[in-house]
Amino acid sequence: MEQAQLFKRLFDMSLDEIASFIDYDETIEASLYKLDMAARTRHIIDAVQFEDMWQSLDEKSQTFDIYISMRLSPMTLASCYHLNHDMNGLEWRFVFPRYDDLSKNSRPKCFGEYLALNKSVQIMDIENYDIDIACEFLDKAYDFSHHKNKPIIPRQQGSANQ
Repeated sequence: MEQAQLFKRLFDMSLDEIASFIDYDETIEASLYKLDMAARTRHIIDAVQFEDMWQSLDEKSQTFDIYISMRLSPMTLASCYHLNHDMNGLEWRFVFPRYDDLSKNSRPKCFGEYLALNKSVQIMDIENYDIDIACEFLDKAYDFSHHKNKPIIPRQQGSANQ
């Protein structure tokens, strides 16, 4: 199985859980505040647990990006303990452009539009995971049935440790 399959599963699962936490039409300011508070408290939303949120300067574009770090929630990890796969260390990040760095005429009007600006998904230490085993674990731990008919949309995927 290709790495793209793992990126897609983590992306879909994370967006589902974020959508259950923050409404699509919520203001961006309120949404970013909720995400920041969730990261500060390591908030759990069903399948995922927020770990951290920060911004960092992208040296190429000289603009700041916002990073949201996530892991599998304890409930998700416990749901498939019989598989004997240690998925506790699986960490991934969403990378978004900082709202203030967007040109005024291209700024999204609501949180749902902002989510669509996701620049990349980064899986930390991806080389330490067997992609087939990780995908098998996620398929048993999470219901992806409503994503099965959606095409895989190519997007930038990162895997470097930062």
